[in-house]
Amino acid sequence: MNELRQDAGLEYPFAVVPTNTGFSANSLQFPSLATADSRSELLERLREQVALYLLDCRAIGVAPTAPLARADLDLEDYTAEATVPEIVYVEPAPVNQVSLAIQRAIQEEGVSQTDLARRLSSPRSVVCRLTNPFYFGHSSRTLRAVADALGRELQIELVKPVTRAQARMAKPQLTPRR
Repeated sequence: MNELRQDAGLEYPFAVVPTNTGFSANSLQFPSLATADSRSELLERLREQVALYLLDCRAIGVAPTAPLARADLDLEDYTAEATVPEIVYVEPAPVNQVSLAIQRAIQEEGVSQTDLARRLSSPRSVVCRLTNPFYFGHSSRTLRAVADALGRELQIELVKPVTRAQARMAKPQLTPRR
């Protein structure tokens, strides 16, 4: 469960430009595009994009690309643009392990989100929210209902957090940003 905490400290580069309606950004390392009305909203979306990228890498069993240093960025596509992008480095947003566990259980049981919603007598949007890796509002009552609906047992464990130093020792070293 601590594998995503190990990604703390990884910062991926994005090119951010102002638009007529707010801000737009794209990753300089993996496919990602985001827009938002404000810079702070955009940065939060970018943090989520990084977290999703790392989750996707884990899901398909490949190591994520190490973040590029500023000196290694290829900004050639932007030289013809009138607006030079601001380069920002973004850490992944926190991911809720409970949401990921619910999604895994749904997949392992071979049911759809619609089936689970039906079993819970809830709208499908409730199941979508419960499996959203950025949602942190799960109640113990809801978790018990989900476990029952999936024929599972709910177990909760409180563990000591992994420090950054421990995380670095537990994973392969990536090339640091220069």
